[in-house]
Order: sequence, then structure tokens, then C-alpha cells
Amino acid sequence: MKKNIKTYTTAIVFAMSFIMYSCNSSKSDGAKYYCPMKCEGEKTYDKPGSCPVCEMDLEIVKATSPKTDTAK
Repeated sequence: MKKNIKTYTTAIVFAMSFIMYSCNSSKSDGAKYYCPMKCEGEKTYDKPGSCPVCEMDLEIVKATSPKTDTAK
């Protein structure tokens, strides 16, 4: 009987650890998303999904590097 309790306790602890890790790993990595049709102008979103206006898939905002002027 004590062996069963120990096994169940271990299984519950493992399951809770897995659930807590899964919840934390679903956070966004800081990426921003936008509607390719620009239905709402330059509005960005924190999560992937679809545009609430046209329902197209949101796309990741690509980081742009500042242009350097090499002409003198």
C-alpha cells in the first residue's frame, strides 16, 4: 500500500512539474506580429493568430537594421 502511495505521489509531482513547465514555455519570445493587409494600420500583436478584421494570418514583424549612408 505504501509503495502505491509513493508511486502515485511521484506521478503527480512529475505531472505538475510538466504542466508548470509547459505553461511557462508558451510565452512569446518578444516577437511582434502584424496583418499583411494593414487593416488596422501599423498595429502589432504580441501573439500569432489571425487579423480580427480580415481574418488573414498575422505575420512576424521582421527586424530592420538602420541604414547607413556610405556616400560622401
